[in-house]
Amino acid sequence: MLKFCAMVILFAIAGGTATAQTKIFNGENLKGWECDPVELADHWKVNLDGYLYGENPDMKGSILWTTKKYFDFMLELEYKALSEDYDTGVFLHGDSHQVQIGISRSLKKDMTGCIYAPQDNKGAYPGQTDKVADFHMEGEWNHLMIIVEGKRIQTYLNAEPFVDYEGINFIEEGPIGLQLHSGVHMAVQFKNIKIAEL
Repeated sequence: MLKFCAMVILFAIAGGTATAQTKIFNGENLKGWECDPVELADHWKVNLDGYLYGENPDMKGSILWTTKKYFDFMLELEYKALSEDYDTGVFLHGDSHQVQIGISRSLKKDMTGCIYAPQDNKGAYPGQTDKVADFHMEGEWNHLMIIVEGKRIQTYLNAEPFVDYEGINFIEEGPIGLQLHSGVHMAVQFKNIKIAEL
């Protein structure tokens, strides 16, 4: 059902021509990704199940970036938190705007699917929704879809439309990043990370 919904959305935004999706995580190694800072690269690995596994027992922060930069895209992934407290997310064009996954350090509540963009000067989370508690499945696999077109960012959690936000100081190109926030020991898994460039 989730795959069908994603294809319907992709068909619509591509003007009637579905753009081919490609996997940006191969399930075998971290080819095409790089950690910042590089000395914390051991935070990230591929586990025996073929999932991208992130954990920071030292409670330091790191970001796993794609080596490729992207303009407009539709990104899909599945994630599962393995710790009770976690603060992760997806950076969209470098460290500009981020889609939150888990508990915001500043707001102390689950802001999954919301847009973190303090540089827009509209508050830390200018793109929010009140649907998080109803659709975020704690301790289970969740499906997140993010669509970036120009400065517009749309998020969908488990096929439910979440946020439709127009960025302000949103750069037009950059890598995609997965975060482990500092200050909390967390563990999270990702799988089926794929992208369609628009």
